[in-house]
Amino acid sequence: MSAGKLRLPGLSRSDALELGEFVDRGAIAFHHEPVPEGSFGDLGVVTAVVAVSAIALKGMVSYLAYRHRGKSFEQVYEIEHPDGRIERRTVMWRDTSSEPINSALAQELASATGIPWDKMVGDEN
Repeated sequence: MSAGKLRLPGLSRSDALELGEFVDRGAIAFHHEPVPEGSFGDLGVVTAVVAVSAIALKGMVSYLAYRHRGKSFEQVYEIEHPDGRIERRTVMWRDTSSEPINSALAQELASATGIPWDKMVGDEN
């Protein structure tokens, strides 16, 4: 499977800034999500769009591991295919898993992008 971009929807502005510390800013774009109808004010919710590369995905794995700090979680992400289709997926990890969080996340993103998962974890295994 080949993906053009990975998207993380529903991030707060502070989460988006934090993601920018892990992923090269040249590989990431942020899109402000519209305020839902009937709501007032700026909710400050953004979607991060990450250009797929081994280096960018390695940063994304590190960010997700840091963000969830070894606690059980479910994270929604989207695959933006080159033809414009957007596929929504959820990665899940349980703190009772015997598999390290970085490896589990890398394997999930590898299955979505076709980039070998070992390139996303580097020397951390």
